[in-house]
Amino acid sequence: MDEIKLSDDVFEQIKDFRYWYLTKEQESLIDKLITDEELKERYKKNGLCNKCKQPNTNYPYCQPCNSKSFQQNFKNWTSGNHSVDEFIQKAQLEANDVHQILEWIEYDEFEGVEYLAKGGFGTTFKAVWEYGPINWDFEKNQLVRSGETEVALKCLYNSQDITKDFLNEVESNILVCDSDSVVRCFGITKDPKTNNFMMVMDLKVGSLRQHLNKNFISLSWSQKMTSLLDPLKRPSAIELRELTREFFYDTIETSEIFKQIREADIINEKLSFSSPLISTGTTLYMTHPQAVYTSRLLDFKNLPVPKNANYNDDLLGIEYSDSLRMDFTELDINSKHERN
Repeated sequence: MDEIKLSDDVFEQIKDFRYWYLTKEQESLIDKLITDEELKERYKKNGLCNKCKQPNTNYPYCQPCNSKSFQQNFKNWTSGNHSVDEFIQKAQLEANDVHQILEWIEYDEFEGVEYLAKGGFGTTFKAVWEYGPINWDFEKNQLVRSGETEVALKCLYNSQDITKDFLNEVESNILVCDSDSVVRCFGITKDPKTNNFMMVMDLKVGSLRQHLNKNFISLSWSQKMTSLLDPLKRPSAIELRELTREFFYDTIETSEIFKQIREADIINEKLSFSSPLISTGTTLYMTHPQAVYTSRLLDFKNLPVPKNANYNDDLLGIEYSDSLRMDFTELDINSKHERN
């Protein structure tokens, strides 16, 4: 079965459209010209590739065109290790985003290599990469070199003989890498003096500990968890992502705990503005605007049965009220001091 593609005529009619902001007339024309739903969705999401005249597979990336270019260049480089060559070639062919592009980088392309830090799994150096990584140029609408770029060279111990663990670390980085969340790995190189393989990564100033100590209060928990996605730390990036998946889901606005916290915040805001003075008998209490003096009862329905629950407990048949409500303003909380 032949792959469905846009015709040259369709390309010419829509190539100048702002696909991210189509008019009603353009929307109608797109629906008429592109009948295949998958192609239509790709176009509306990613735009067109000017080289193959088909919708991009990602924004702003065309996997078929870029994979072809990488493949044509396979004959021009080698790491000297068959496993590494195959690994990098596979990554280039399967990349669907500029941040997933991996390269073999000759060590002599680095200048000013300096020791940076030493950890439990390897040593990190910093250097200047003469040509820099591949990035997307929005003005030229093509992949270009970034030019001189400061990078980190991370060397795992005993990596002279390339190991499965080393390549797994690189692959983990690629799988979870996006524009901001994870430190990008540009490629692999090899120190000719030690014969150790090294990951070439985006250079981040300071250590994770320094970063968290300095910004702990200002960072959200999602950002703190994301900061841990460094492929040289254990657990691996993929494992940590799986471990924290449920935590991330609990932070979204649709979660029950988020709704309850938000409701409590709204109640507290109203009370702090509308009732600065609270009277209890003969004593007046002034509320501090940043203090929280009120709360709401959380919903404890539909909770899972405790693991040590006793289903023979006679008390299970007793019906309890949903909550215990008490008016604290009626309590004579000052009587003891007054008697003294």
